[in-house]
Amino acid sequence: MKKIAIKVIIGLAPALLFLALWEWFVGNSQRLQFLFAAPSKVIGVAIEDLQHQAIWLDTFITFVEAALGLLLGTILGTLVGLLLWGNGKIESFTQPYLVIIGSIPIFALAPITIMWFGVGLLSKVIMAGFAVFFVSLLQAHEGARAVAKEYLGYARSLKASNKFVIMKVIVPGAVDWVLAGYRLNVGFALMGAFIGEFISSEAGLGHYILKASSLYDMPRVLFGVFMLCLLGLGMTAVAWIVQANRDIAMRY
Repeated sequence: MKKIAIKVIIGLAPALLFLALWEWFVGNSQRLQFLFAAPSKVIGVAIEDLQHQAIWLDTFITFVEAALGLLLGTILGTLVGLLLWGNGKIESFTQPYLVIIGSIPIFALAPITIMWFGVGLLSKVIMAGFAVFFVSLLQAHEGARAVAKEYLGYARSLKASNKFVIMKVIVPGAVDWVLAGYRLNVGFALMGAFIGEFISSEAGLGHYILKASSLYDMPRVLFGVFMLCLLGLGMTAVAWIVQANRDIAMRY
């Protein structure tokens, strides 16, 4: 127990030192308070806003947008990645288009998406899904190629059927690669949802931060960023647990 406490203290020490230096640097300067906001001010705002339902609703909305977009983008990206691996002609034909579409900044598509699908939930989910799609596609495609290179010849030598090879070798290998990139995709999903909210929205953490920045309320801007970080950590923890449980299940 004592070792755990020591590890926690050592882990928190850099953050506490940073906050102390931040508080000291800002001091009583109004200019620095306006530009950076002291941690004590951010904590005061957090205590105040957490007592109201609005911030919890904004956090929940952003979570739903990012989670649905993450799920949608991961599923579609994985399916397309496996399809491209399974058909070389389709891959060679579509690769230039995928490169062009994948190079478009997600921020540039936000106004178009909002014009087509409105300012509600759907446009944010699509934005988050688009941000995740290409990473999942690449992970699934490369995973299928790597597994096929390592195990396909062995499976063929045992006269395994195509269905068995795909379901028991290729798909599990591709899914492992997708799960490996899942934690990275959490950040992309949150980014897509946040950008959609920042451009035009009626609720969400992006809306909360945009509203605070329009009022030059730096403590609330930083608190909104902090809530986004907590949301990302929570979703990443879920992804880590899923991957850990899958690894344990594979051993048995």
